[in-house]
Amino acid sequence: MKKIGSLFAVVGLLVALVTFSTSLPVSATGTPEGLCGEKQLFDLVAGQTIPVGKITVANDGDTLYVVYRTNSLENWYLTEAHLYVLTSEPTGRLTPGQAPYKWEGAGGPVDTYIFEVPLDVECGTTLWIQAHASVVKIVDGQVVQSETAYGGTIHSGSPWYGNIEYTVQCCEDDSCYEFVDETAWAEGSRYVTRGNWATYTPYVSDSTVTLYAGQTMAAGTVHFSAVDNGNVTITINLAGDWEFAPVSENVKIQDYASAPSGNPSPGLFEHKGTASGTDFSIVVPENNFYGVHADVGYWIEAVCPVE
Repeated sequence: MKKIGSLFAVVGLLVALVTFSTSLPVSATGTPEGLCGEKQLFDLVAGQTIPVGKITVANDGDTLYVVYRTNSLENWYLTEAHLYVLTSEPTGRLTPGQAPYKWEGAGGPVDTYIFEVPLDVECGTTLWIQAHASVVKIVDGQVVQSETAYGGTIHSGSPWYGNIEYTVQCCEDDSCYEFVDETAWAEGSRYVTRGNWATYTPYVSDSTVTLYAGQTMAAGTVHFSAVDNGNVTITINLAGDWEFAPVSENVKIQDYASAPSGNPSPGLFEHKGTASGTDFSIVVPENNFYGVHADVGYWIEAVCPVE
C-alpha cells in the first residue's frame, strides 16, 4: 500500500495544526467530502451517560478529520474541544488542556467543529483518539447545564474518559496493480503435438469456440460469422477479469486452405489488429481453417514501487 500524507510523531503523539471547520470542504451535514473508504461515527457522551452528539472520524489521502457535532435540536452546543491522536491506546484520561489540538471557544458556542491532522502512516493503521469537549445546554439564550463530554467508548471511574479506535481508511489509488500477460488461442487442434501448444480452428459458419489463455484458462469466446461476400467476421469477447494486453497488434489471425503444421509465427500472420477492453472484431477472407492468436491478461494487486 502507498503511504499517505505527512504525519508527525512525537513521543507517541501525532502533532498537527488545528483548522476551524469553515476552512474545509464539508457537506451539508458538516462531514468532509472526498473521503477514502468509510467514515465512522461515535457517540459524544456528556456526564458519562448523556448522549449529546456524534464524533465523525474520516480520512482522505493525506488528512485525518475528526468532526465534533452536537445535537442542537436538543439545545446542546460546544464551548471547547481538545483532541489527542495516538498510535497506542491510552489507559487513562489525558489532560485536556495539554492536548496538541485544541479549540478553546473562540467565536463559540458552536454545534460543529472539525480538526485536521496530517497523516503519514500506512492505510490500515490503527489510531487511538481521545476526543474531549466541554458542552452546554442553552435554552432561551441561557445556559441551563454544563458538562464534560467524550467521544467513543466510555471508561467510568475517577476521572472518567472516552477512547475512539479508528483504522485509517485506504484510498482507491493507494493500491498498485500489475498486468499479468497470457497468450491465448481459439480452441481447436494443435499445430504440433509437442512443445508449442498453439491451436488452429476449423471454420464452421456461425459458430463459437472457447478462447483459451495459458493453454487451460477459458478467457472468453471466438465467434466465426457466416460468409459474406467472401469474407468472415471473427469476433473475440473476453470474459470475467480478462482484458486485451495493452500492446499494439494484440490480435493476430492467419487463414489456411488446409490444416497447418509446424510451429506458427503469429508475428508473421497476415491479419492483425489492436484491441482494447474486452471485445474485438476483424474481417478476414473466407477459408477452411483459422489460427486466432490474442495477447490477453488480467490485473493483480502488487507491491507499490518506492517513490
